[in-house]
Amino acid sequence: MKKTLMISMILSIIVLFLASCVSSHSSHNDSAFKLVRQAGGFDLYVSRGIDALEITLSGAHIYAENIVPLQDVLVITRQDTSGTTIALSKFRDLDFAEPVLAIPFENPGSITVSSYDTVILPIKKASFLTQNSVAPDLIGDYNGDGYITLSDFAAFAPAYGFSAGSAEYDEKYDIGASEKQYLGIWQKIFSFSGLPDGSITLADFAVFANNYGFANPYLGKWTFTGSIDYESGTYGSVKADGNGTLTIGQQNWQMSGPVELTANSTYTDEEGKEVSDTFEIEIASVDVQFSSTEMTVTGIIANPLNGVEYDVLMKGKLRVEGNAIYAESNGTGDGYGIFLLNPTRKIGEWTAHK
Repeated sequence: MKKTLMISMILSIIVLFLASCVSSHSSHNDSAFKLVRQAGGFDLYVSRGIDALEITLSGAHIYAENIVPLQDVLVITRQDTSGTTIALSKFRDLDFAEPVLAIPFENPGSITVSSYDTVILPIKKASFLTQNSVAPDLIGDYNGDGYITLSDFAAFAPAYGFSAGSAEYDEKYDIGASEKQYLGIWQKIFSFSGLPDGSITLADFAVFANNYGFANPYLGKWTFTGSIDYESGTYGSVKADGNGTLTIGQQNWQMSGPVELTANSTYTDEEGKEVSDTFEIEIASVDVQFSSTEMTVTGIIANPLNGVEYDVLMKGKLRVEGNAIYAESNGTGDGYGIFLLNPTRKIGEWTAHK
């Protein structure tokens, strides 16, 4: 009985071992991926429903630099004495019926899939309005230009696989606990940092790859309209309707070109007559700040008639409709509108969109 049991165990071990080997004449199939034998190597397919895959291959020598992406995926490779580790992610635009990688190898020996891992990102959404003071963060934008591109991937990839205590580890790449906290224009982007776990693994890669290719939604050209209606100590009753544009070119909210407004204004002149005029007004020293729910613009406006400068503040609530985003003060309550500062007094309402 013991002998029979021992033989059964040995056969089971042999079966498991053989199942993990990909010979030069066969393929490896798994629920997460598939390796299909081709002349001079294998094609790797991934399964629908996962967000990242890591496999470690040993046996026949593989030149990591010869691994060829066949679709638009991000790939990180590592080689050591245990074999070749391939991590890949960014599967949102894949044709799952086609291979994603070509893996060549040098000799006809067997290849062993010694280990593999997958990640499925959690689906968690919170209301755009729940974060009242925290601005969404474009996780993975390591150069701060507001876009996640190849240069950011070049910064992330060398840290993959390392843990706290190693020279290669950097906490800024430890992003696997990040969350999608906002609806609307931010809903597809991981934008709320979680706590680092001390290792840069497949989960961190999956989060980075999810955000790869996205830009900060606040960047771009904003179109403004506004109106003012107030009593001026110099001009009496002043009314104006205006419009203009502002282009934000980087995540640190650098503006390109002057911010110009065209205003149609009526006011009372020195003789007590009501005068109508059209002005081109430039806002200088513009600063824009965003939270998850508010847009605030500050700057300096020079009176087109006498050159006197005024500090101005425009504060509005953010609202999202589909892929469009709005900032507006009308009907949003106290504290929103167009204000002259020093002293502070509200002079009008505004809206902007992009």
